[in-house]
Amino acid sequence: MGNTVSVDDSVPRPAPKTSPWSRVRNAVTALYPVPEPSRTPRGRMVAWYLAGFAAAVAYLLLIPAGRSRVDHIWAEDGARFLLDGETLPLWRALIEPYVDSGYLHTIPRLGAELAAQLPLSWAAASIAVTAAVLRAGVALLVFTASGGVLRSRTLRVALAVLVVVAPVTNAEAINNLANLHWFVFFGAFWLMWWRPVARWQTALVTVVLFLAVTSSALVVLLAPLALARFALPDRRQWIPSIGYFAGLVIQGVTMLRTPRVAHFDMPVDLRTAALSALSRVPLVTFTGSEDVARFYEAFGYGPFLGALAVVAALAVVALRWGGAPRIVFVTVTLGYAALSLWFSLSQNWHWSPELLQPGVVLDGQRYSVVPCLMLLAVMAIGLDRIPKPGLRRAGMVVMAVVLLTGVVRQLPMSSGRLTGVPWDQSVVTAKLECARGASIGVLQLEPTVPDNWVVKLPCQYVG
Repeated sequence: MGNTVSVDDSVPRPAPKTSPWSRVRNAVTALYPVPEPSRTPRGRMVAWYLAGFAAAVAYLLLIPAGRSRVDHIWAEDGARFLLDGETLPLWRALIEPYVDSGYLHTIPRLGAELAAQLPLSWAAASIAVTAAVLRAGVALLVFTASGGVLRSRTLRVALAVLVVVAPVTNAEAINNLANLHWFVFFGAFWLMWWRPVARWQTALVTVVLFLAVTSSALVVLLAPLALARFALPDRRQWIPSIGYFAGLVIQGVTMLRTPRVAHFDMPVDLRTAALSALSRVPLVTFTGSEDVARFYEAFGYGPFLGALAVVAALAVVALRWGGAPRIVFVTVTLGYAALSLWFSLSQNWHWSPELLQPGVVLDGQRYSVVPCLMLLAVMAIGLDRIPKPGLRRAGMVVMAVVLLTGVVRQLPMSSGRLTGVPWDQSVVTAKLECARGASIGVLQLEPTVPDNWVVKLPCQYVG
């Protein structure tokens, strides 16, 4: 007989050693849950997507604030993007940073280029429709990308719907290209957590992230999430990050080479900033910005603290019962909510902490969009993770009633409506000026007070 080696199975064997990179990869992979396959037939799913998209676009264009944007052009949309679209070649317009901000605006410039190909009198409608279409697209991306984080399809639909109907989103930021980047940031944030399966999905995410980071300085803040994706074992999931970083290099070089115009030079006061954050985000998430001063005058800081307590309670639920992926997601989301608001306020600091001051929260109302959407995402996770089904359903019903009340109440408000000179009338006036021998046609934009925005278009482009 040959020599044999006896192995004692009763002796525990040491666990195989793993490299630090393997431990990082395993940890990161656990934070990106793979969405469950949809049981809905493909044809029916496509039909639902198309129906949701059409409904979202129609809502944005038909509500009072949205309708007013069809015949009025907002500030930078005309004075910068449309003007450059009419007078510059496309390639030149795309590489032209907006001098006040110092960074590229690829998506707004592409939207303005589309408007520039149409008759000048159609520009307002073209810009409004383009902005509504792109925002509806962001809502669909949020629904799709949230599949790995939210197990409830109802909550996924609700979160996507809120991108379109939430009161905070339909004042200053509705249907204009200049403020589209707030929604682009929220959509890009969700795409960072998505693990697309199909090749066309990967290509779509890559293109969207490239366009997003070359359109907004705020999207630059998502670099850590893009970097984390390189730890995923499936190398196809690296492609979106490659697209993001390609855009980041272009945007970064542009920002380093282009000075930003500082409109405000007051030092940031931390106490004032905290009060501003409290007044601009928690309650506004539910009600919109229009009633904030009225609530403060009647009840002091009580409603703001109450709204903050609701958000905090649902965040605690998510942290307690969400598991590692949701714990990280909620923590990161709250961090980006705070960071986006701080970035916006600190770069444009000039507000008074006194809430009784007329229009104090409506001034710069657009800065509330991203943090409010982030809080809605956190609350969705919290509702999704309530352990008792009956309590979960009750919480969803109560939240739906509160948010729907805010939506309905905000619809007749005037803060989002534009009431100045209609765009087509302004075009007629400019054509008359040119016919009388002027070299420049002056077209009125919104808002008219206090900035008195206008676009000065050479007469050869007025027609």
